[in-house]
Amino acid sequence: MFDSHLRHGLWGVCGRSVKALRVRRIQRLSSHLPRPERLLLPKDSPSEQQPEGTACWLCGRTSLEIDSALSGDTEDEARLAKEIAANKSAKDALVANSAKWREGVPETFKDFDLAFVLQNADQFKSMQFLSALIEEARRTVRELDEVSFAVRKGAPIKVSGSPIDESQRAAVASSLNEFEKRTNRKLKREQDLRDVEYQRLGYIARLSGLKLVEGIDYLKEAGEFYYDLQLEAKERARAAASKKRPTWKLKAVKFKDFPKEVWVCTVCERLLKEFRPTAA
Repeated sequence: MFDSHLRHGLWGVCGRSVKALRVRRIQRLSSHLPRPERLLLPKDSPSEQQPEGTACWLCGRTSLEIDSALSGDTEDEARLAKEIAANKSAKDALVANSAKWREGVPETFKDFDLAFVLQNADQFKSMQFLSALIEEARRTVRELDEVSFAVRKGAPIKVSGSPIDESQRAAVASSLNEFEKRTNRKLKREQDLRDVEYQRLGYIARLSGLKLVEGIDYLKEAGEFYYDLQLEAKERARAAASKKRPTWKLKAVKFKDFPKEVWVCTVCERLLKEFRPTAA
């Protein structure tokens, strides 16, 4: 039973069964715990400094093998890495698409107000990219509006559903201020809730006064800023997740009633304590 739990425990991620000699060591420990004098112990106790090439007395793995087996990303790190890659891809797509949209604006429409075009999208179906532009505006400008509102109101901050740590509020507020100054356009504030135009148009009100090409340029800049906020939040989350990664090593262990210390990896030590608590 002990051998089964050990081989199907944490080390199961390695995808390899231990060699026959290692299995016999573990079986010997499990079957003879009541008579520790029958265990084959090393002649000398471990020195304080771990000798080169030292292996776990139970599973036979060296420190190098332990590091290799446990060096992969955790589940949270892997998930965040995928989300970060998706954000970067979306940002790159926005930059590429905005250039195409800019070039695709018919000469006759260039002086039209972007807000007017968005409100009357059915009248401008000849611009085949318009539906993609509207979707990008909804996603980025609307989200930035909500981030701006949360930051200024002191409410919890979320970017695309991902929470921002409270310690980052000042940094996000500073970034928002810089973005507004650079684009000469304000994002959502509490007074907007009483603004008739905002109530009628929502995020489109942010685009009023911008000609079609100017509006595309604003959406590009807003989108890049929006994706950068997401990337920063997810990078911090991934860094935090990496600190929760389990760390294992070889250590000198003195088992109960055993005459000498032996080198045991903390994986095996944990499993011993879990399944044979009287051994430690």
